[in-house]
Amino acid sequence: MTSQEREPLVRLTAPWGEGVVLPGRGGRMISLRAAGREWLWRNPDLLDESFQLTPAARRLPAPTGFASWANWGGDKTWPAPQGWSSEEEWAGPPDPVLDAGAYTVLEQEDLRVRMRSADDPRTGLAVTRTITMSAGEPTVVVDSELENVTGRPVRWAAWTVTQFETESFRRHDDHRAGVWIGLTGRHRAPVTLFAPDGVPDLERVSPSVGRVPVRDVVGKIGIGGTAGWLALTAPGGATLTQRFEVRPGAPYPDAGSEIAVWMQYPKQEGLEGLEGLRPTARLVETETMSPLTRLAPGEVLRHRVTWSVTDAPPPDLEEGARRTA
Repeated sequence: MTSQEREPLVRLTAPWGEGVVLPGRGGRMISLRAAGREWLWRNPDLLDESFQLTPAARRLPAPTGFASWANWGGDKTWPAPQGWSSEEEWAGPPDPVLDAGAYTVLEQEDLRVRMRSADDPRTGLAVTRTITMSAGEPTVVVDSELENVTGRPVRWAAWTVTQFETESFRRHDDHRAGVWIGLTGRHRAPVTLFAPDGVPDLERVSPSVGRVPVRDVVGKIGIGGTAGWLALTAPGGATLTQRFEVRPGAPYPDAGSEIAVWMQYPKQEGLEGLEGLRPTARLVETETMSPLTRLAPGEVLRHRVTWSVTDAPPPDLEEGARRTA
């Protein structure tokens, strides 16, 4: 393999950890190593240990639907709502521009990279992602900007999708492990968005905290009335928290969901309702949403998610974990 054939990547290295970004694969962050573990899931069938394309990835046919979607993994930005019934829904993935297209690197520093997608004719958007690691504390800021590049108004929400590996959860019995979600008095029962094989279960462990245990199900729930944070606690207690702004009363996709959680495990057969998509790995996907926003030509929608990594769960999660033990 020549250097010209290698997958371009950006490494962001701080004293507390390292992130790897693939501008050529939808501008996604594909790796975050911190607190003694790899947090993000990447597809080993498509990317090897050095984040280069595998032989199978080089032979991928052009995608025609979910069953042929190349799920690279990592963290990315999509437009919401998702759907296939009108032009006001994002009919992806697969998607050749925003999900799998090459993003142009606009700025690059030791701890920061800023990238922009091509203009997407289906949504009328161009997406800019800026990923910034802090030098002094274990924090990553992911800024998403959705710009209307058409001459007409469009209406979208920003949707960040982070895939975490959960295969390691099977080897440990730790009652703290799972997805924790901050809740408010506005919280209502989760909305089942997809349930071909069970559904993730939100357990309310206190008035302000809920927990989604990692189980062998394939499904997705949407959660409204949140406090603007969620956290994945791994076996052993290390925790990655994602925080974002929530605007009470604003319209959100998926029946008012500010957060969604997708969970899957390997299956031998394809899923009904998703064109035969077959899950091949254990992972949990945490998704944050901005409000649905009408954008005039040239207007930009901004959505910021701040990640922080700790060696142990924050005190409120420890208290919730004791209640579930």
